[in-house]
Amino acid sequence: MADKVEHILHTNEKLGTEPEWNAVEVGGDELVADRYQGTPADRHDMRMLGRIQVLRRNFNFIPILGFSAVLICTWELLFANLTFALTNGGTGGLFWGFTVAIFACVFIYLSMAEMASMVLPQDSAYESKGWLLAIGWQGAIVGLSFVAGTIVQGLITLNNPNYVPQQWHGTLLVIAAVVIAVAINVFLSKTLPIAEWFILILHVVGLFAIIIPILAMAPKNSARVALLDITNSGGWSTKGTSFMIGLLTALSSMMGFDCAVHMSEEVQNASETLPKAILWGAGLNAVLGYLTVFTLCFTMTDIPALLDSPTTFPFLQLFYNATRSNAATAIMAAIIIITLVMAVVSEVATASRQIWAFSRDNGFPLSAFLRR
Repeated sequence: MADKVEHILHTNEKLGTEPEWNAVEVGGDELVADRYQGTPADRHDMRMLGRIQVLRRNFNFIPILGFSAVLICTWELLFANLTFALTNGGTGGLFWGFTVAIFACVFIYLSMAEMASMVLPQDSAYESKGWLLAIGWQGAIVGLSFVAGTIVQGLITLNNPNYVPQQWHGTLLVIAAVVIAVAINVFLSKTLPIAEWFILILHVVGLFAIIIPILAMAPKNSARVALLDITNSGGWSTKGTSFMIGLLTALSSMMGFDCAVHMSEEVQNASETLPKAILWGAGLNAVLGYLTVFTLCFTMTDIPALLDSPTTFPFLQLFYNATRSNAATAIMAAIIIITLVMAVVSEVATASRQIWAFSRDNGFPLSAFLRR
C-alpha cells in the first residue's frame, strides 16, 4: 500500500495536480473509508501538508485524553519511584519537587499545545531529532515494563517470604508486559479508542480506591514534617543537592504528553482536539499527582522501615502497614500494575507511529520496509 501511495504522490507531483483527498483509491480500493477521514478541517490540513490519509481517525477527545493521561501515569510512577524520592529529599523534597515540576511543565505544554493546534503531521514535529526521540520512546517501553514486572516480583515477595527474587524472573516479566502490549496493538488496535475510555476511568477512580484506605488507616505525620522536612539519605554534600537529585522522580512523572501529537493523523478534528487533550491531560495528572503526593507525605511516618522493605518497593510496604492485609495490598498494587501495562500499550502505539512517520520521510535504514 505504501508503494501505491508513493506512486500517487509522485504521479501527481509530475503532473502538477493534487490527488482526490476525500476518496483516494489504490487499485480500486479506498485507502480509508470516508467516515474515518475526520472532519473537513482534517482533510484540508492533510491536503495543505501534502499527505494522503492512510490511517483511520478513530480517536476523539476522551480516548486521546485517556491515551495521554494513562501513558504518562503520573500518580502510578510517583508510587513506583518512591525509593529514589525518599532517598533524595524525603517528604518535603517530594512535595516541593512536584510543585517545581508542575510549574515548569505548564510552560512546556502550553507551547506544545499551540504547536499541536497547527496540526503538524506525525513526523514533522521531530524531523531534526527523529533518531533521538524514536530511540527514547523505545527505551520508555522497556522502562515502564520493567517497573510493572518488578512490582509483580515485590508482590510475590510480600505473599511468599520464601521467594528469592532472581533477575531473570524480572526479565521474563518485562518481556511478558511488552508482548501483551504489542499483541494488543497488532490484534486489537481498532478497539484501542474504546479501551482508553475504560482505562481512563481506572486511572482516575483507581487512585481514590488506593488513597482513601491509606488516609483512613495509616498513622499521620504533622504538617511540618510532611511538607517541610527535606532529608539527605543519599550521601550528598548538602540537602540542596539531594533535593535537586530527587527532582528526577517528580519530573519523570510529568514527562511525555507529546505522545498525543504522534497520534495526530488518527485524531478527529486534530487541530482542536490535540491542544485540549494535552492541556486537560496535564491538568488531570497534575491534580491526581498532588493527591498522591499529599497522601504519601502525610502517611509515611517511618521512612527507613519503608526503604528496608523486602519487597524493594516502599509503597507496597506502606499499603501493607496501613491495611495489614496481603489481599488488600495486592488489589491496590494490581490497579497500578494494570495501568502501567496499559501505559506500555500506549507507548508501543506512540513509538510505532513515530517510526512509521519518520520512515515515511526515509529517516531510517530500511525505511521502505518500515513504512509499509
